[in-house]
Amino acid sequence: MKSVSDTPVFETIDLGRIDSENLFFKISFESSPSTDSGAMAVDALKASIARIGLVSPPILKLQPENRYIVVSGFRRISVCRALGLQKIPARVMGLGSDDGQLMKLAIADNAFNRSLNIIEQATAIFKLSPFLPDDDRTWHSECDPIGLTVNPGLIRKLKKIRAASSDLKEKIAAGKISLTVGLELAGMDDGSRVQFLTIFDALSPTLNHQKEMIRMAGEIACLEDKPISKIFNSLEIDNIIKDPDMDRNMKISRVRRKLKDRRYPEISGFEKTYHARVKRLTLPESIALHPPTDFEGNDFMIQFTFRGLPQFKEICDNLLRLRDHPDFAAILEKSREDN
Repeated sequence: MKSVSDTPVFETIDLGRIDSENLFFKISFESSPSTDSGAMAVDALKASIARIGLVSPPILKLQPENRYIVVSGFRRISVCRALGLQKIPARVMGLGSDDGQLMKLAIADNAFNRSLNIIEQATAIFKLSPFLPDDDRTWHSECDPIGLTVNPGLIRKLKKIRAASSDLKEKIAAGKISLTVGLELAGMDDGSRVQFLTIFDALSPTLNHQKEMIRMAGEIACLEDKPISKIFNSLEIDNIIKDPDMDRNMKISRVRRKLKDRRYPEISGFEKTYHARVKRLTLPESIALHPPTDFEGNDFMIQFTFRGLPQFKEICDNLLRLRDHPDFAAILEKSREDN
């Protein structure tokens, strides 16, 4: 049974009595107001409140001397202050309300009004931790009803990302970087992390490309015993990003190529030789030669397409020609010497 203090009471509250600096119950993590998305979100809320008022009153907790702290609705209260309002409607919880129950209420009020981003989920898990025992069954039974769909593996990841730098958390919250990639970046030194964030922000590579860049840069750093930031500087990655003559896809391809050449110099050298030899084979467009992945295996594949018997005979003649071609033999033998 709920006590009187656990039952919200609708009241009109003087904004001057609300302490918005107390962030104990704060779950929300918005983009910085200086960003386009952050400014748009604030402007939209401001226009809505100015026109029709507070549709969903904030939740407050009564404090001594008739003051209040915010349980949910920090941004709404901030906008009301910016609009010059003096009083607002609010749902007020009593002085003796249980903080654990209020924390669940804060999470639910956010989660059921919109989808929580990854950083907000991490904050919710962190702030709920003191009120729940450390066992998976309890977490599942307590989190599901308040809009948190989590499993033990996700909870561990969310707890780790909670301690990440603010610039990284902002990119994760905005959906520009996945939780998986974010965890890898969180373990890097500041310079390396900032350079990756700059690349990902400027080029928006796919998740697989992000992982590939992180993996290759990390391996190069280990092999050369240098920080990733120095690797990027020596590869002049910043110049690629700023090159006005390349589009986004060309820049991504160039960055990947630079990293690959540095990480696998022998493979890169052989790849250049391979393409020169294939060009000298003068194969028609209907025939394609595919080498082993990263030139590490021995299985080559020839793919051809034809339309009608005459073209098929022409393809057979070309394939027979390959049998005695020195460049084809060198390709199969993976010879690095190119005469």
